[in-house]
Amino acid sequence: VSTQSTGCGLRSMQARAVLRNLPRARQLGPRGSRGYNFASSQFKQCFGGLPIADGKALREDTIAYLKTRDPSLWYSDPVTSILNGEELVGGVERPTVDAFNHDNGRMRVANQEEFEKVVQHIQEFRPDRDYREAVRAMEAEIFADWAPQLIGNQAVDFLKQDGVTEIEESVQANLVERRLNDQLLADEVLGKIVISRAPAYVACVSNFSNFLDLSRKVLRNIELGVPVVVLSRDNTTQHMYRWTQMLMELMQKHDIDRGLVTYAAFDRADQQALLKACPDGPMYITSSREVARIVKEAHGNVIASTGGPNTLVADKMSKEIMEAIQLSAMIENSGQCTALRHAFVPNSNQNDLVQMFDDAPTVTTPQDALSKGAFAGVFNGAEPAPFTCAEGYELHPTNQFVAFRSSTELPADGMEEHWRQTYVDLTAPAAEFGSGQQIDDLAGWLVRNQPISLAMNVDLEHARKLFEKTGQVVYTVGHEGNPALTCQARPQEGEVFGEFPVRRELGAHTKYPVVVPSPTAAYNSHYDKDYLAGVGAGKHSVSQDIAGILELVDSEAVKGFCVLLKEYLQDACGANQGDGTGTGGPERTILYGLQRPPLNGQHTVLRADDSTKFDELAPTLLPFYTTNAFETVRISCDPANKQLLAQLGQVKDLADKIEIQSQPDFESAIASQDLYNVVQPNALADNDNTSHLEQFPMVGQFVSLYLPLGHVKSTKVNDVEFLKVFSDSDKWLKMRSV
Repeated sequence: VSTQSTGCGLRSMQARAVLRNLPRARQLGPRGSRGYNFASSQFKQCFGGLPIADGKALREDTIAYLKTRDPSLWYSDPVTSILNGEELVGGVERPTVDAFNHDNGRMRVANQEEFEKVVQHIQEFRPDRDYREAVRAMEAEIFADWAPQLIGNQAVDFLKQDGVTEIEESVQANLVERRLNDQLLADEVLGKIVISRAPAYVACVSNFSNFLDLSRKVLRNIELGVPVVVLSRDNTTQHMYRWTQMLMELMQKHDIDRGLVTYAAFDRADQQALLKACPDGPMYITSSREVARIVKEAHGNVIASTGGPNTLVADKMSKEIMEAIQLSAMIENSGQCTALRHAFVPNSNQNDLVQMFDDAPTVTTPQDALSKGAFAGVFNGAEPAPFTCAEGYELHPTNQFVAFRSSTELPADGMEEHWRQTYVDLTAPAAEFGSGQQIDDLAGWLVRNQPISLAMNVDLEHARKLFEKTGQVVYTVGHEGNPALTCQARPQEGEVFGEFPVRRELGAHTKYPVVVPSPTAAYNSHYDKDYLAGVGAGKHSVSQDIAGILELVDSEAVKGFCVLLKEYLQDACGANQGDGTGTGGPERTILYGLQRPPLNGQHTVLRADDSTKFDELAPTLLPFYTTNAFETVRISCDPANKQLLAQLGQVKDLADKIEIQSQPDFESAIASQDLYNVVQPNALADNDNTSHLEQFPMVGQFVSLYLPLGHVKSTKVNDVEFLKVFSDSDKWLKMRSV
């Protein structure tokens, strides 16, 4: 997710060797691996030893491919549903369009008979559970021999300027996630977890489909025996279909059951019916928050990554800050998830916006961009990007593809992102940067709007204050001569990445927030009930300081999950240093880890109604109770639930945390208070419903429902001062003495 291709190194034969000689899962201790859970000891060991692709060769080969590519193929060989490797050709054809809504081919939309065949297949298909050897051999071939086609097709369909960097980083991140997959499967073999083999629905994202979709959602799933259904799109569906065709050819070559991958060229109504036919299947989607919310309403098992108004902060305007805003805003024609939408620079003005975009780069075609090494230009050729200036914004006087506005006040909450269009809101208070009120106001806006990325071009003291008062996943601290951009994150180096909704609204958009790197199949896995019961019935040293909670839990499985939570937190707490040295990219100083909620006075309220059981409350309470996040939690309990109130009264340190509120009083309180999060009774314990109380997700997914996580980095390499200032921050999650 970084901004440009910088490294070259291993040639194709060396890359194949790296990809094929992967480390196997280690033997696990008596409690099992925590390696696939974010920031655990084994998770940290999955980094390092990364291959470096030959970016120069990739670029040259892609340009050569585009010169010989036959555009008529996307018309004569239309997108069509594929089932068990066979094309279903009975549907009606209609046009397909690229990212700018220009006609670029044909799609054959499945008819009713074909729809029913796909439904029958996903309901009846029974895969094996370990295809890693064959899938990884196929993967090596894909990235060694097919990468130019992947980049070129995406460039033509999405109008992507720099698909080379995506492939360079995919090769590295894929290795990290294969190691995590090894650990996940090892726990299933040991009977500790169950990986669901319900079909995974892949709603492709057009701008990063070669990594996020092909690699993370398809290859990582099918190698663990999780079948996938790749869904067609209203636009930019051609390049995903072409890599599905590639998979069919290579799966046959490598003797992989082609029933593992289905392509569904369906209209929207049939896609919705498909989800209903197999509701246990997770829907993986990267989209706007509006779309994610709509999909989540229709299909509860949605694993969504959502956008956000990425923000750059600087203490003053300068030439390099102007360049940083311009580049961050225009990356991929404002078509990257970390593209800037908002800048906060005191004492700046509208003239600064005009000046910074006076020399905004332009490109005419994807081939032009690849030849120039461009990655942050606006398309202005024969088929330019569509652009309509929204009300309240001003077009740049000489660039009709850039619009902006400035104000001394922060933008209203819920600002429109204007995907693939360059819009910048500039907040320019008429005061020097850094007052307590100014920081609090900005931090409050960031919490309410939840950008993915916050670029901080301010001194370390103020950067730390912003870090501590907010809950972003991606933070970058810039320095003079090397400013922070919003579009900088390399997850394979510890610059962990995620597109989280606003915390208080998270459950309306996704079942769990998505973290990169992580094993994709873990999002639809659960602990084996008998394993949890065995853990709960055993004696564990880590349970001594939560004995007061465990004694009140009836279910041995719930006890076991609480013990695993405590073990995980004890192992994962604290700041961890990432390592970007020797990977071919920019070398930065990185810290990542679990964090407590923003240190801004906001609270998380756990609500127990008149029927909530202690077994339902205990798991959600535990990540707060055992850590420094305890300061930020409150429990609201209905007065009619006398049994629960009596039990809560027996737990050490909880007396001051309990509020007795009727349902009307509770609703009035949460409507009037500025809260970080409210966990309703039906979201306690499993974020699904409490009738399935003893079916728990992986502890990493569970904790991410309630606590922030992510990384903060300095643009300097070996930045000792940065490490000292930020590693000492109280924002990092730490265990407390109970």
